[in-house]
Amino acid sequence: MEIFDFSLLVGTDPRSSAEGTLEDLRGYLDEADAGGLVTSLAGAYYDFVSGNADTFELALTCETLLPALTVDPRRLDALDYDFERAAADGARAAVFFPDIQDWPLGDPVARTLAVRAAGAGLPVVLQLGRGARAAEAGAFAAGVEGPVVACGIQYSQVAGIAAAGREVGNLLFGTRLLAGLGNVRGLADRLGPERLVFESWEPVESYLPPLEVLESSGLDESELRLVKTGNAERMFGVTA
Repeated sequence: MEIFDFSLLVGTDPRSSAEGTLEDLRGYLDEADAGGLVTSLAGAYYDFVSGNADTFELALTCETLLPALTVDPRRLDALDYDFERAAADGARAAVFFPDIQDWPLGDPVARTLAVRAAGAGLPVVLQLGRGARAAEAGAFAAGVEGPVVACGIQYSQVAGIAAAGREVGNLLFGTRLLAGLGNVRGLADRLGPERLVFESWEPVESYLPPLEVLESSGLDESELRLVKTGNAERMFGVTA
């Protein structure tokens, strides 16, 4: 495996014409020699219980796909979600979608659910919108006992990423929107490459632009390996 991708999505985005089909996802995995965490957009937008069931079923079809569950903090039944049972059934991470579901990172229910997910041994992934602030991701991650990966933070927040990363030691960041070539290199120097991971939003969006930015960032071979697969290896026990 050359790439472990923290942002693989299947399903339809009702806000656009974008669709992540299983066929397209498999094409990406084969073309890029990739694997990663897969989450259901139906679970994020509509019903997380049925979406999680679909995700578990999908992951059974490909050994490089790890099923990631999601919950909707706005729904009453989220309070009863059994993260330990989900982990025992094969879930490998808990993914939160504050932008899609329109709740703030300061939402106390969401943070309680993240703490419970981490307590069940599940790394927490935040799929953030382009206006997300790194400091808010840091506040969310503080006190969560386990890794929290903030995906979708864009290049305008690079100084905030560096500051939040220094303050919150369990917080990692996806590199997808760090478009400036110096940003990845600078963050690797300040936080260490072990705090950065690859994410693409495939197959809803293309993996090629973020991969090109990463590979042109000036990281050496060992640093690139950490970002592409090594940090996921450490987190999930996957074999690259």
